[in-house]
Amino acid sequence: MSDKVNPGGFWFSIRKPETFSDFFIFAFTIGFQSAVAGVNGHELLHHKETHNKVFGIFPLTKMMYTHFLDEHLKGHHKMVSTLEDPATSRLNESLFAFIPRSIWGSLVNVWGYESKLITQKYGEDANLFIRIFCNKMFWYQIFHGSILYTIYHFLGWNSLKFQLLYTVLGIYWLETVNYIEHYGMLRKKDENGIYESVGKMHSWNSMSGAVLVRLQRHSDHHAHSFRPFQILRR
Repeated sequence: MSDKVNPGGFWFSIRKPETFSDFFIFAFTIGFQSAVAGVNGHELLHHKETHNKVFGIFPLTKMMYTHFLDEHLKGHHKMVSTLEDPATSRLNESLFAFIPRSIWGSLVNVWGYESKLITQKYGEDANLFIRIFCNKMFWYQIFHGSILYTIYHFLGWNSLKFQLLYTVLGIYWLETVNYIEHYGMLRKKDENGIYESVGKMHSWNSMSGAVLVRLQRHSDHHAHSFRPFQILRR
C-alpha cells in the first residue's frame, strides 16, 4: 500500500489543497464548521448559567469575535430593527456594504458600553490609562493577538493561515445570517421617541432544522430571547 494512502484519515489530512477546486472545498468545509459552531455558541450565550456562557463564547473566540457576547446581549437584542443596531441591514444595502459596517459598529458599541461602566465606577475624570486598560475590548484584542501568536510560534505559518481563513469565513457567515434575518426591518417610534416592542414582524424566518438549533425561527427568538431553541415557535 502506498504511503500516501490513509484509509482511516480525513481527506484534508491526506492531501493538502493544491488546486482552486481543492481550496474552495477546503474553505467551504471549514466555513460551514465555523458557522455551526457559532450558531451553537449563540444559543448557549442566551442561557443564564455562567458555564453555558463560557462554553458559548468559546467558538466565537476562535473566530476572534469574543465581543459578540457583549454586543449581542446588551445591544442587538435591545436595539434590533433600529438604525442604532449595526446588525440591522438597511433596505437596498448590499451584503458587502453591510458586513464591514456591522463589524465596525459592534466593536464601537462594546467599547462604548465599557466606557460608560468605567465612567460610572471611576468618574468623569478617569485618566486614559484606566479607560484603556479597564476596558474589556482592549483585553479581547490582546487575547486574540495572543492566540494568533501562539499558533504561529508553535505550529507555523501554514497553521496561522488556516486560522485566519477560519476567522474570516466564520465572521462572514455570522454577519451574513444577520444580514438575511434582519434585512429591511425597522421598528416604529411613538411621539415620545420610544420604539414599539419587538414583535414577529421585526425579523425574517425560514424553514428551520435541528442542525442550526432552530436559528431560522428568529422572530420568536427575539420576542423571547431566553426561550430554548427546542421550543421556539414558528
